[in-house]
Amino acid sequence: MKYDELLNFLQHAGKDPSRLIFEDELTGIFNRRFLLNYFQYKIPWDALKDHPVSLIMMDLDFFKKINDTYGHPAGDQALVYVATLLKDAAGEGALPIRYAGDEFMILLPDSENRTALQMGGTLLQRVRENPLVLEKEGGELRLSP
Repeated sequence: MKYDELLNFLQHAGKDPSRLIFEDELTGIFNRRFLLNYFQYKIPWDALKDHPVSLIMMDLDFFKKINDTYGHPAGDQALVYVATLLKDAAGEGALPIRYAGDEFMILLPDSENRTALQMGGTLLQRVRENPLVLEKEGGELRLSP
């Protein structure tokens, strides 16, 4: 497929092709490429004392078991659900990221570790208190980050 054809296809499919560079297509949050570029171009490494950066990292425990037991559509649903919880916890100032597979991060520019610890605690509480409701199976699945 030629570039012009691909561009036309993506535009008519409802996706802005430029968003695919830094956005995870499944979850709609930033991807690893975004994070690496952010580190390279946006972090003032020589001025971290004045502009601290914090990072929360988590993965989804037993993700393979979810896929094996309920199928890959349920696994995808779990990833989207976790991404939604990350977006909610991140609010306006932090950046939720799908790093790889079932690994997620929240990047907190201009935030100290105290803020990251509070946000991490809030995120853990939300995951534990709000089970994933499986669409197809109709049951609930308690996730463990």
